[in-house]
Amino acid sequence: MREVEKNPVVSRIEPEVEQTLNDYGYELVQMTFGGRGAGRVLSVYIDKPGGVTAADCQHMAEQLSLLLDAIDPIEGAYHLVVSSPGVERPLLRDSDFDRFAGRQAAVTDTTDAGRQTRQGTLLGVEAGHVLLETEDGVLRIALETIDGGHLVYDFDDDLLA
Repeated sequence: MREVEKNPVVSRIEPEVEQTLNDYGYELVQMTFGGRGAGRVLSVYIDKPGGVTAADCQHMAEQLSLLLDAIDPIEGAYHLVVSSPGVERPLLRDSDFDRFAGRQAAVTDTTDAGRQTRQGTLLGVEAGHVLLETEDGVLRIALETIDGGHLVYDFDDDLLA
């Protein structure tokens, strides 16, 4: 997958944040930092097997606040938001395409033919390609052309359950 340039604040604190989350049994899915002045926000998206609850987010917000107060990596005021990645979790690492094999996903890539997003069932990674089963058959999408992806929540599955 193509490497996305991270905000310098995120690059600086990501190892400590990830280690703290791991110590409590959580996975760092994504971290972003942006905004201006008092509206700056550090967003930390976390996950764990079985999903994340509001109580999990509150607990990790408290733990990360202690960490961030100790290392003081951000000058001035900002807001910390700890959240679940949601039902349409982003696929940000090559390993995510294997991990979520069997699930519905949307994958966006850019090639000489242009940028396109295709949706289907993830079949995993094979020889540097994401395999995506679509109505038109199995597509092989080169990892180095992938700009992003996310799981696709199927509301019909919930209605049938």
